[in-house]
Amino acid sequence: MESFKERFTTTFLAVLKVLVIIIIACSIGATFLSHIFVDNENFIKNFIIVFLIVACVMAVEFYILKKDLQYKKKLFLILCCGLALRVLWLLNVDSVPTSDFSVIYESAQEVLNGSTSMFWGTSYIARFPHLTIMVFYMALMIKVFPTNNLLMMKFINLGLSILTIYIIYLIVKEIFNSNKKGIYAVALATVFPPLVTYTGVFCTENIAIPLYLFSVYIFILVLRGKKNKYYLILSGLSLSLGNLFRMVAVIMVIAYAMYIIIYSKDKIVNKIRNIALYTIPYFILLFLVSFTLQNLKITEFPLWKGSEPKITNILKGTNIENHGRWNKEDASIVEKYNYDYEEITEASEEIIKERLTTTPPLKLIGFYIKKFALQWSVGDFEGTLWTKSDVPDDDIIVDVSQEIPQIIYTFIMILIFLGILNRKNNKETQEMNLFYIILYGYGLMYLITEEQGRYSYIVSWVFVILAIEGINFLLNKKNTKKFNENDKLENVV
Repeated sequence: MESFKERFTTTFLAVLKVLVIIIIACSIGATFLSHIFVDNENFIKNFIIVFLIVACVMAVEFYILKKDLQYKKKLFLILCCGLALRVLWLLNVDSVPTSDFSVIYESAQEVLNGSTSMFWGTSYIARFPHLTIMVFYMALMIKVFPTNNLLMMKFINLGLSILTIYIIYLIVKEIFNSNKKGIYAVALATVFPPLVTYTGVFCTENIAIPLYLFSVYIFILVLRGKKNKYYLILSGLSLSLGNLFRMVAVIMVIAYAMYIIIYSKDKIVNKIRNIALYTIPYFILLFLVSFTLQNLKITEFPLWKGSEPKITNILKGTNIENHGRWNKEDASIVEKYNYDYEEITEASEEIIKERLTTTPPLKLIGFYIKKFALQWSVGDFEGTLWTKSDVPDDDIIVDVSQEIPQIIYTFIMILIFLGILNRKNNKETQEMNLFYIILYGYGLMYLITEEQGRYSYIVSWVFVILAIEGINFLLNKKNTKKFNENDKLENVV
């Protein structure tokens, strides 16, 4: 098993190096090209404003990092910097629910009026029932705050964003056994573009991410023997709760299992037991919520399977002409076959098979490389786009473009690349391999399904954690250089 572990780690790190290079190259390209597509006479002024704000925040954080303060004070002050930046972002754009989130918001209002028709038949939520819990969340917010519910949802997003940063701190601190590295992670997370820009978006991920992260934190504590194995039940429940809001946590479930099987030194029986301890509660909670809603005649379908087959998402993801993104041609297939589940499934399978078997191999490879690059090279994961969507220009104070987010994102990706280079020499932070596996899982899923920048937001926090390995590499190199210089001086003396 030890030799398999070594080969597995070496192989996936080698592939990841190539993929990260692609992301870095495309991200740099996007940095230089993004201003070409900005039709705004105030571009220079807006760019300078954004640059100065971000530069000031980073300068203050750098000062705090260098200051001789207790780590708790440093943590608090840097979190305050992150809070201030996010408040400025919320004040900058008077964002509104748009696209799917507009449908969810309208459905929530209908629920409060006593209607559950949106959960039945071929209505949008019935076709995509994974949005159901978000409908109930928005309905609750509208009920509690009849006039300022959108504002209150933004406040909750703000609080959850800061909570996300704090849990990232706990995870990094635990893995590296270092408050210092944890504080570095907080500093990166406060300015990491998607974690800032999505604060103003009414998306499910804002609620799901801290629940995913809490699950990861508990999982790592158990792996390190700092919590009893039965805490894996809590990890599974937290992950399942997050999954109710953004139903892609199955990748995490698989990643946990892979890590336990490959990297845990426990006996086979104990490995199986540990996997069961988090998977059973995970699925029990999911089934319990779903079947309860169905038994109460609130919803018609299970939360994971609506009236539209999931394969339509894969169908869109194989559309070469539209780069694997949403397109009218593939989206209209449900209407073409009159929402017949079986006919839609069969037709989609045929089209997918035809596309994959008749497209020249080189063109197909090029398509998937381009699709991968489009999915992962946008610095804010389209958070700015979603924030400004359907908002009149008069309600936007500073029209933020992509340059600054792209620069920050590129810098973080370079840190990740440096960390990967040093990974084989670092045996002390084995748990970092879990995050590489998680990233691989989501990368593969989004390579298969419809491409959209927002989809990868759910796993964006992984990049901040992985970047710390790059910082660790630079710090070790700096310390080695200092040691060598001191050694030379001693030899001279």
